[in-house]
Amino acid sequence: MARVGFNYAQPHQIKTDAGYSIDQSFIAHLHIPAATAEAADTDGIMAATNLAAAVQTITAGLGAPAYPRNVTIDGSVSGITGNIVVTGVNIAGDAITETLALNGATAKVGAKAFKAITSIALPVQVHAPVAQVETATAAGTVSTAGNAAVTVKSALFEADEVVDVPVELSDDAAAIALAIRTALAANENIAEHFTVSGADAAVILTAKVAATNDDTLNIAIDDGTGDGASEGVTTAATSANTTPGVAPDFVWVGWGDIFGLPYTLDHNTVVKSYFDNAADSMTIVPDADEIEKNTFAMTGTADGLKNIDIYLIV
Repeated sequence: MARVGFNYAQPHQIKTDAGYSIDQSFIAHLHIPAATAEAADTDGIMAATNLAAAVQTITAGLGAPAYPRNVTIDGSVSGITGNIVVTGVNIAGDAITETLALNGATAKVGAKAFKAITSIALPVQVHAPVAQVETATAAGTVSTAGNAAVTVKSALFEADEVVDVPVELSDDAAAIALAIRTALAANENIAEHFTVSGADAAVILTAKVAATNDDTLNIAIDDGTGDGASEGVTTAATSANTTPGVAPDFVWVGWGDIFGLPYTLDHNTVVKSYFDNAADSMTIVPDADEIEKNTFAMTGTADGLKNIDIYLIV
């Protein structure tokens, strides 16, 4: 067996008996405690945030993984496009950025390991938000004064809102509609979610929050039932969806299942890797130039309950 000796002039090299100088290497042990090997979190960095008509940069309220991880992005609906630019620092504390292209509601996964996030630049919206508008039309002439009945159905309600509407003898369509608008505006549940408006025979509900069109929304008008019921109000079982609702585009940013390595590697030098003290065939991605691109992904799934141990040559 050839003998080797230290080259003290170059402390990171050793010299063989044949006179060759070779690099000195070490076995490093990377231990990531279970508490910092937390589960992936789709919105752990930035909670759902609406896109706007102009580019916006988010700097406040951003989270970060306990240990450097890759970032993930996702959108709320199909058709959302544009780039999200994530800026932060790598495991060494150096500033880094990564640009990920939105693909509707399909999650996208980054390749760089971020220790912290300092800003997220968001693209402009693709779908402009629109508040839904529903219109009912009153008709008839009241022949018996009493309470008409208006039923408002919405996915926002736990149950249909049935509202008694006092009408007077000889009230025409415009007077009936005015009475309905007044009664609906006084209903707390309806007023919480809708603005009540209209003129002449129209009764209009406009959603206070732009959202995906509610196909169940309906305003039904009829005479009441039982004692005190009105007569002469023309039944209108359905209303018109005069302006369909459109939800705003929103996106969220989190971290995935890729962890950062604290070394810049020319190639994969991992000797052994363990997940929860069991051997794990981790996928190692080396990069000789950028430390944030040196990453690993486990076969198992991190959940904040299992330790990670990697032994590698450095």
